[in-house]
Amino acid sequence: MKKLISIKVFNNEGLMLKEWINATFYKFTKEINSGLGECLITLAEKIDYQGTELELGNIVDIYISDEDTIEEGYIRIYSGYISMIEPYIEGSKEQILVHVLGHYTKMSVDILKNGAQTTLYSDSTNGLTITGPGDEADIGLIIRAIIDRYRAETTNPKLYYSASSIPLATQTAWYTLALKTYRDAFEKVIAMYSSNYFYYIDENSLVSVKTKPATATHVFQFGKHFKSIDIQRSMEKIRNSLIVWNSENPGVFNHYEDEASIIKHGRRTEFIEDSGILDDTAADNIGAKFIAENKDPDVKVICEIVDGNIDPVNGYDIESVQPGDSCSFEGFEQSLSNSLNENMLITKVEYTLEKIILTIEMSKSGLINWQSKTSKKVNDLMSQGIPESYT
Repeated sequence: MKKLISIKVFNNEGLMLKEWINATFYKFTKEINSGLGECLITLAEKIDYQGTELELGNIVDIYISDEDTIEEGYIRIYSGYISMIEPYIEGSKEQILVHVLGHYTKMSVDILKNGAQTTLYSDSTNGLTITGPGDEADIGLIIRAIIDRYRAETTNPKLYYSASSIPLATQTAWYTLALKTYRDAFEKVIAMYSSNYFYYIDENSLVSVKTKPATATHVFQFGKHFKSIDIQRSMEKIRNSLIVWNSENPGVFNHYEDEASIIKHGRRTEFIEDSGILDDTAADNIGAKFIAENKDPDVKVICEIVDGNIDPVNGYDIESVQPGDSCSFEGFEQSLSNSLNENMLITKVEYTLEKIILTIEMSKSGLINWQSKTSKKVNDLMSQGIPESYT
């Protein structure tokens, strides 16, 4: 059975405005430590089309039904909001290109706050508090509190969590979040989890914090589900030595390293300055996670998997494959199988109706790149002395 597509448009209150029967899309990506990427939808309408559903900010959901989902009817594979509308003429053809972004992207365009206060402190009871200096709190509780503040401060928020999707971490940290976007705040705290933890915001807007499954979620067979594979090995991102410093608290100036990696690859040092780190516990969490995830060469596998509705004999149920799942590969010569049959994390899925292209982290979890996320930046320097609230 071929895929049947339904593209529906809603306003922010959830009222369905129209189903686009003359619209198509090509692809979108979904990735751990983020969510659904941009989806380009081509609407076969005249460039002066004035449909009330074609408004910036309206919600677009994409559903599919095929042989794999027939028992459930339609399933949602994408949800986002209209970010740009681009009418164009190509020869005699008039169309409208609709740019849709995943809901998680809104976490990057507003500041974490409580009312007018933009400095929040970790709190053992509620996750975050407006009263400094705060205290050590469970990291999972802090993450929940960030989403709670997002929902409280955002009109018609889509993101949500459950107790099981963001479990308590049993790890604590004493940390201050000052003038951070919701996404920056989220990633700062995620980096204090144990190694191999990541977050993901799915097509239903559920926020989850999880670790790689203990056994492979999917087993792909060479010559059946895929016919080619690209394996990339690189030492460029190795960092086996780390200095963590809080410039406002001289007591936090800590060093972490992996001796075996230094002997094998040479010392490759990273420096993090973060005034939000208030004690050694938070620094130790960051240091342990960073070294564990960056001490080894970066090994990445890129593989294309065909959809089972295109090739019923050799295809795969591509809608069942999600970022954060794990996989192994079978069907190679023994020398290569020894490298590829282990449990590997799927970090990125590029989805089309006919196939998916997977990015798979082989020797590490593909977690947040601290070299770009937490190295000393201008805004980190400016955070020293930022007032707690604005007027």
